[in-house]
Amino acid sequence: MINFPVLTRVRVLDFAMYAGTDAKPGLDHIFVPGVNVIVGINGLGKTTLLTMLLRALTGATDVPGNDDLGDRRRRIVPADRFWFRRRAPDDAVNAKVTIWFSLGDHEFEVTRSLANLDVVELSVDQQPFPTARGNEMEATYRDQVVAASGLSSFEDFVFLIRYIVFYLEDRRSLVWDAAAQGDVLGILVGDHGERRGQYVDLFNELLSKDSEYRNVHAVVYKRRKEFDKQTSTIEGGQIERLVQLVEERRKDLKALIVRKNELAQTRDQLREQMENRRQEIHEGRAALATQLNNFYESFFPQLDSPARYLLAYFEAGAGCLVCGTQTPEATERVTSKLYMNTCPVCGSPIEEGHRPANDPHAGEEIEQQREGIAAAEADLAAMEQPLRGAEQGYSSTAAELVSITSQLASLEGQLKALGDSLPNVIERRDELNKTLITFEAALNQLEVERIELAGQFRQLTEAIDQEVRAISGQIEQAFAKYIRGFLAEQCEIKYTPRVRRLGQRANTDLFTFPHFIPALTSGVHRNITTVREAGQSVSESQKEFIDLAFRMALLELAAPNAPTMLILETPEASLDSFFVPRAADLLRRFATRLNGAHETRLIASSNVNREQMIPALFGAYPDQRFYGQVVDETAIDMPPMIPIAERASHVLDLLTIAVPTRALERFRAAYEEERDQAIYPDGQPGNAQA
Repeated sequence: MINFPVLTRVRVLDFAMYAGTDAKPGLDHIFVPGVNVIVGINGLGKTTLLTMLLRALTGATDVPGNDDLGDRRRRIVPADRFWFRRRAPDDAVNAKVTIWFSLGDHEFEVTRSLANLDVVELSVDQQPFPTARGNEMEATYRDQVVAASGLSSFEDFVFLIRYIVFYLEDRRSLVWDAAAQGDVLGILVGDHGERRGQYVDLFNELLSKDSEYRNVHAVVYKRRKEFDKQTSTIEGGQIERLVQLVEERRKDLKALIVRKNELAQTRDQLREQMENRRQEIHEGRAALATQLNNFYESFFPQLDSPARYLLAYFEAGAGCLVCGTQTPEATERVTSKLYMNTCPVCGSPIEEGHRPANDPHAGEEIEQQREGIAAAEADLAAMEQPLRGAEQGYSSTAAELVSITSQLASLEGQLKALGDSLPNVIERRDELNKTLITFEAALNQLEVERIELAGQFRQLTEAIDQEVRAISGQIEQAFAKYIRGFLAEQCEIKYTPRVRRLGQRANTDLFTFPHFIPALTSGVHRNITTVREAGQSVSESQKEFIDLAFRMALLELAAPNAPTMLILETPEASLDSFFVPRAADLLRRFATRLNGAHETRLIASSNVNREQMIPALFGAYPDQRFYGQVVDETAIDMPPMIPIAERASHVLDLLTIAVPTRALERFRAAYEEERDQAIYPDGQPGNAQA
């Protein structure tokens, strides 16, 4: 037997949207058996709260896609882990949601971070699990859920939650998604242990074989084209054309190699000459410094050796030994001070300046040495531009050489593939034929494996078909009971198994999948129902209510004497006003089943408006005019009204808990009056009889 989750309490802390009150910060609410209404207005967080309940149960996982399930692999996919973070100004850093729910005889308490949906605390049957890393806590939670639900995998749990229990804005279609129906009905009936796991494994394996077969078939097709092309070139001129292109590229390659070597030689020679000039300049400056030192020794006899060395080194053009400057302005400044018999450091007069040197020709030699250094520097500067040109030419030639080499390699590869002579071409054709035979053999092997898997899968699908067929009448009756509260047109579903293939290949095995298809009357066809194969064949409101009624029927059938849960956003906007009370009464009837199902909970969100959905959910809608006119049913058959004194426990009031929108701030009194009128149309607590 499958156990469905039944929420009993939710607590949200430190999430900015639900500030709570001064006396009771945050959101903490107990869901009572029967009807539970989340009351609010646009922007107060009704959808956010329902999504929070969903993610608290499933974590950051979901079923694939927003459209038909189709032939996707049966697995859960990642959901938006940071959905709630983006809805909080503080990124929901400390925000947490805790839910309490039952699964059969087991009681769960799970707390998730709203920043990333990780499980941070977990308790089952009041026994807490040790805190661990997020992925380990998630794995523990999933194992416990699978064991308590009686399902074969957490994937099946997520499928039932999404396709049966929750009916939100982003709901997945069930009635008009044949693949989803087949999966959900397969989960709900029969063995939920080894056979269900085998079903999923075979389903996924068949899809994998289909994909692998198509991939290998594409390779075979490509090889076949190559083989045909090779055969066609034996008598054609393709070989000669490739040989000519190869020769042209080889000539280009040879010319580029010669040019590259010439540029490399020019570049290296210039580098060597420039290095020689630098060495000459260095040696010339050293010799000049020595000559200047001797000159200053006779010119300034009062200076000590370090001072003379500093001056000589500076004037030789090697720069200042203290700070390293070599600017012409600095040299000129030192030279002019020396000429004026002034110390270049402190500016003091130098005594006995301009004494003739011992060698009257010392100054001439120094000037000649200076001229030699200047000539070498000029040569060095003149070589820089040719060197840059040689280096750029070398780089561009090297790049062109790489390109030509690649082209040549490609052409030689093509030539090798075709062969450079007729015998080689024939040999290559034979090699291609052998490869083709190998791939075709692999393709045949895949087909053999697929056939074997298909035989095993067919046994399972036929067994599921028989099991669903045996209870199809009960599902049809339950659906008829619920749909008549939503639609005036006669509507029914009939068990019509779908026969289809798995994968994208044609001419493969057909399998039978359980499937119900709706039919209903219309203004044109008033006396007979017509089959509606697609969701587009009915109005959006009819589509919603048919899908909702089908879910309710499946829940009733899957757990006839056990509590279940249905969480939805109420559909009053899609209902004619006269059908609002009937739809609400049917929802209330579902939530107030007796016997072992008395703990069933309906959690519905509704805006404060005048559609009367909220009072109708409590059974307090006073207008009885339309009972007996839509279908043959009287008001006596409806569940009893919820007493006035008990209604507050059935309401989660977001007008009080949520951070107010501008509309609520401006019109709070009017909204609260509408809320009170919706909850207590027959009198306030303490002022009226229950």
